[in-house]
Amino acid sequence: MSQEPYYCLPGDMYLKYIHALYLGAQSRWHRSGPLHHFHWRLMFESADITMLRLLEAFLKSAPQLVLQLSIMIHGNIVHPLQGLSASASLVSLAWMIASYQKVLRDSRDDKLSMSYKAVITQMLWHFFTIGARTVAFALFASVFQLYFGIFIVSHWCVMTFWIIQGETDFCMSKWEEIIYNMVVGIIYIFCWFNVKEGQSRFRMTVYYSVTLAENVALTAAWYTYRGQQTSDSSALVVVCLVACSFALGTFFMLVYYAGCTLMGQCWARSGEGVWTRVWWVREA
Repeated sequence: MSQEPYYCLPGDMYLKYIHALYLGAQSRWHRSGPLHHFHWRLMFESADITMLRLLEAFLKSAPQLVLQLSIMIHGNIVHPLQGLSASASLVSLAWMIASYQKVLRDSRDDKLSMSYKAVITQMLWHFFTIGARTVAFALFASVFQLYFGIFIVSHWCVMTFWIIQGETDFCMSKWEEIIYNMVVGIIYIFCWFNVKEGQSRFRMTVYYSVTLAENVALTAAWYTYRGQQTSDSSALVVVCLVACSFALGTFFMLVYYAGCTLMGQCWARSGEGVWTRVWWVREA
């Protein structure tokens, strides 16, 4: 069963929620037989909703997170409420990516469902890589506001062009697809997001190599031109925080692909609701 195209405009979000509730009730009442298609329609609708929520999170929460961190760094003080708000935003971004991947796999009858171990591992992967990315952004933006804006626009243009060259097929028309690619380009400012079937190891390696180089350059520029209110010891702690966060994110990414997808031994749920241990291979 192939997946339906995603809706690109989120204006009917509340109608989608209502429709999903209706499909959920129908799926509950008709678990088998000729009306079993309600289950798959519910899965497709859930994937659409989660995708729109993911785009909304990166269009709203991610820029706000960078702004919050930049204000804290510029003021050289962290209030408890600010730290809690920034942590919640970071967790929500990581969770949205992991939850979307799980819902997407649940909506595919040619893929095994993701185990919750895999979901948690992927969430940790994105939590640490996005954390390192946003802190590096905030550090650079606290010193070079204008150059930061130029950097973000340039990175977004390059990533959007890269996605368009990949020839994705999520939307119904060409122009909707381009708009979708432009929005996904915003996600690529912060983290890796696979938008195309097939082998992605090379593209992921290129992306994280570029990301690592950018994080190093942004953090080094801040360390060199930071204000006098930040001591050398505090600056070194921040630099180590960025480096360790990115390293932990890379570690959990390798754990996810090596332990849960590439010839990994995982727990997956079959169509009858029985949990079975399986060996399976996934194209990275």
